[in-house]
Amino acid sequence: MHRFGIGTEELCRRLGCTKRTVQRDLRVLQNAGFPVCYEARDFGKRFWKLSPHFVERQELMLSVTEMLSLFLSRQLLAPLSGTQFGDGLATALEKIKALLPARALNYFDELDENLLVKTVAHHDYTGQDREIRVINQAMADGRVLKIRYRSASRGKVIEARFHPYGLVFFGMNLYCIGHLEEYDEVRTLKVARFLAVELTGDTFRRPPTFSLAAHTHGAFGVFGPGRFQTIKVRFTGWAAINVREHTWHPSQKIIQDTKRGLVATFELSDTTEFKRWLLGYGRHAVVLSPRKLVREIREELKAALAEYCS
Repeated sequence: MHRFGIGTEELCRRLGCTKRTVQRDLRVLQNAGFPVCYEARDFGKRFWKLSPHFVERQELMLSVTEMLSLFLSRQLLAPLSGTQFGDGLATALEKIKALLPARALNYFDELDENLLVKTVAHHDYTGQDREIRVINQAMADGRVLKIRYRSASRGKVIEARFHPYGLVFFGMNLYCIGHLEEYDEVRTLKVARFLAVELTGDTFRRPPTFSLAAHTHGAFGVFGPGRFQTIKVRFTGWAAINVREHTWHPSQKIIQDTKRGLVATFELSDTTEFKRWLLGYGRHAVVLSPRKLVREIREELKAALAEYCS
């Protein structure tokens, strides 16, 4: 609400409600413990205000919007429950709850029924809290890690020395990007595949020019970098609707849009995750260029058809 207050009639106009409905809702907020009050001015007219700080105790001041954001973030970070990331938010929320009146607590307890954050499939990181803490310590101290890692590409467990540069939480999964000594290059490792991590006495220096955002800029997800290329794709049917409604990558541009479908371009340095995304659209996504990617998608679809025909 405005800091000088808003009159009842103005609230009715903005909300499109009757005066009785507005007065009823204001009473509900007051009964729930929210700091809604009014000033009587202009011959007895009531101008309603909401305290700018819903929670204010010594150094802690939180607005209603900030409170709602914190409570809803629990659901977004649900995959990290049982780790220092998820538990840190949980303990912070418990401290805030201790400052709230009982009636306000009831309101927040009902939020899960009013707004659900539904997540996709994710890994349970509860059993990897120690590994995540060690990785964080290694990043903070610049310490080299000795790791045992289940490599999906090589199909076996490898032991290597790793310089962790940073963590990325993407698609409900946690990744660690850093320098892998065995390959002498920066690699993206999935934290769920770490079997063991151990701090060594050796140290490393993260390159001053390295940036997690810049490193993943050309990737459709977290894998990159590489040589940038322009990819042109034709989308039809429900795939075209989906691409119109979402920005799947910062470089996405729709260069042609008709009733039959659309053509979009993407500037990417790695196509690993992009190809998986495209295949999910089936016949409704057709790569137009570059030719190399056209061949790769064609071969993948042929192999899938062969499996169905066998």
